[in-house]
Amino acid sequence: MEQKIHSELVNRGFRVAIINTRDDEVRHRDGKAVLLLDDVFEAFVISGLFDDTLNPRDTYILAINRALLFRELSELGYPIPDLTIALNPNVVGKVIKGLGRAYLATPAPSLGLDGNVTTWEGGKSVAEHRMYMANPLARINMVIKAPDRVINAQVVGDECLNCGDLRPWVLKISRDIKCLLCTYVIGAYGNEYLVLGIEPRVDLTMDLTDKVMSTIVRWYNGEW
Repeated sequence: MEQKIHSELVNRGFRVAIINTRDDEVRHRDGKAVLLLDDVFEAFVISGLFDDTLNPRDTYILAINRALLFRELSELGYPIPDLTIALNPNVVGKVIKGLGRAYLATPAPSLGLDGNVTTWEGGKSVAEHRMYMANPLARINMVIKAPDRVINAQVVGDECLNCGDLRPWVLKISRDIKCLLCTYVIGAYGNEYLVLGIEPRVDLTMDLTDKVMSTIVRWYNGEW
C-alpha cells in the first residue's frame, strides 16, 4: 500500500521519498513526513526528525500518556472518565475493590494490555504480572470504571470507520486534537460515550488507499 501511495503522490507532482525502516536508517530532514508506522512509540521518536508530520508530535504524546489525553479532552470541553493511577498491585486491588468492575489500562493503548477485570483479586493478579514486563509503561496501572462495551473506531481524514451515530463527535475530536489518521478506543456507559485512548495510526488496507491519499494531499495543502 505504501508503494501505491508513493506512486500516486509522484503522479500528482509531489516530490516524495520513501524510507523503509526495516531496511534503512532515518535521519533529520527538512520538510514534512507521513509516518505510516504500526508502532506508536517509534513514530513518536521519529517525528522529532522532521519539521512537520501528518499526525503532529503532540498527538503521539497524548497517545502514550492517557492522563495527558484526558486532561486535554477535558480542557476542550469533552467528558472524561475518572482515572486512578496505581503503581503497586496491592493498591490496584484496593482501588478495584471500591470501584467494582474495572477497565485496567496502561498509559498507552498500543501496548495491547488494556481490558476489563471483574474482581479485585483478578486486578491485583494482572498488576502483579505486569510488574515483570520489560516495558516500564506496562507497570503503570490506570484504573477506570469498566464500560458496558468498547468500540474501536478509525478516522482517516474526514472519514470515520465503525463510528455509526458517533461520527460527528469523533470527527470533531480528531480536528480538535489534530489526529488525522487515528484509532479510537471508546467506552460506552449507558447513553454516554467516553474516549478511553487513542493511537495515531490506522490499519492500512488497500481499500483505504484513496482515503489515505486524500488525507495526505489535503493536509499537505494546509486544509487541516
